Amino acid sequence: VVTGLWLDEYSLIGTIPPEISRLVQLNFISFRRNCLYGTIPSEMGQLSTLTYLRLQENALSGTVPDSIFGLSALELLYLQYQYNNDWACTRSSGEVVNIYFSEGDATNGMNLGLIGKILDDNLANLTSLRDIRVGYNQFSGVSEDRFHVS
Repeated sequence: VVTGLWLDEYSLIGTIPPEISRLVQLNFISFRRNCLYGTIPSEMGQLSTLTYLRLQENALSGTVPDSIFGLSALELLYLQYQYNNDWACTRSSGEVVNIYFSEGDATNGMNLGLIGKILDDNLANLTSLRDIRVGYNQFSGVSEDRFHVS
């Protein structure tokens, strides 16, 4: 039984697969500082035992799926630093993927990070939440890069 994925700084390149939701007993996911791009799969909202979701320092984009706000066991949500980061990962072929650009490709233009409204009524559904970090994205209604929920 897999209860956690701690894959920080593994130079992972690509998208988070929606099939991650098949790991129904996950308590934590930490993909900090990789080269993940694309959107956060809405299927992650099916992980009802998830307590820690750490996706900071990647190149994720789009809005945070509403399903994430249904994770009542979630205690920690780290989404910061998806925007304007200039680090890279190298594929086994030697190709360098710089996440400053959308999907790691300069021809796609600059990655804009996560967008939309994060501080709304949905946040109240996260009854176990004690720490959320969302800075360095394009969220509306956020003036600090870190705040605590009590």
